[in-house]
Amino acid sequence: MNGEDEKSPPGRRGRLLGRWLLASTAVLSLALVLGPGWIRGGNRPGKPEAPTPGMRKPAASSASTAPAGWEMPGAETYAALPPGPAAVEPFQDSFDDTLDGLDAQKALGNATLSSSFECIIEPYELVELGSPVRGLIEKLPVERSEFVEADQVVIELDSGVERASVELAAARAKTDGVLKAREANLHLGTRRKNRAVKLYASKALSEDLLDQADTEAAVARLELEQARESRLLASLELEQAREVLERRMIRSPISGVIVDRMMSEGETVDEEKILKIAQLDPLRVEVILPSTMFGAIEPGMRASITPELAADRVHVAEVEIVDRVIDPASGTFGVRLVLPNPDHAIPSGLHCQVRFLSE
Repeated sequence: MNGEDEKSPPGRRGRLLGRWLLASTAVLSLALVLGPGWIRGGNRPGKPEAPTPGMRKPAASSASTAPAGWEMPGAETYAALPPGPAAVEPFQDSFDDTLDGLDAQKALGNATLSSSFECIIEPYELVELGSPVRGLIEKLPVERSEFVEADQVVIELDSGVERASVELAAARAKTDGVLKAREANLHLGTRRKNRAVKLYASKALSEDLLDQADTEAAVARLELEQARESRLLASLELEQAREVLERRMIRSPISGVIVDRMMSEGETVDEEKILKIAQLDPLRVEVILPSTMFGAIEPGMRASITPELAADRVHVAEVEIVDRVIDPASGTFGVRLVLPNPDHAIPSGLHCQVRFLSE
């Protein structure tokens, strides 16, 4: 009966499973004694390698703690750690690997400073000019590709009525006849009041006549103040008329080049755009960087710019803006640089290569 059980397939499988478990337990026990370096296969026969973090090289006078009859293969013989610390060694190895990974990440971020990235050169400012008021374009003295200065008149609307208003307000502001008449009337009223006071003191004038002289002097004083206020209002009306006229003359807010002229003289403008002006000094360089470089780029850093049309010429730009928000979809962030262009030798709209310089 026992012989039949041993030969039956279920009995045989049980015996094989028990032997396999026993062998596995023995191998694991031996691995703990020898250390994690043997598990990773760092020192195998015929393939000498450097000691793994889980092994220590013994002193010349110390004896190996390996089991009797076992010889560690490789170019050198390493002693395994005692069984107690060996159980903690894998956790130490994992911690060391994490630190190594962080150091590698930092090294990678520093290394990217020497890499070049795609960029694009754009105007520093791009302004589209319109009219603040509805009117007829009388003069448009600029053409495309023409350079203009800041505060230069580039558009003039029909302003005949406004010019006449300015002349009228200027004439009113200069008129001082009424003011002089009020001043003279005040002087006369003051002298009459003084004579009335003397006569009243000598009992030669009644009290009613004294009150009348005093009232006439006060009215003359108020009329003079009114004339002065009218003079002030006239000057303010002149300023208002000039401002209305100024709104008919449109000036360029920046120094740059005319990119496009959308309207012509004789057309009526309401809310349409008339001119487009681009500022070319300085230029703006936009670049998209990977998130691994976040924190390595700071405002004020310098970078070399190589335009695509002049690959043999390198220009130096300065970081102006670094985005503080990373795009989660692409894992990138934007950086803006300022590129001086005093002679307007670098056209905008070019692709370029940027390389950040470590000071």
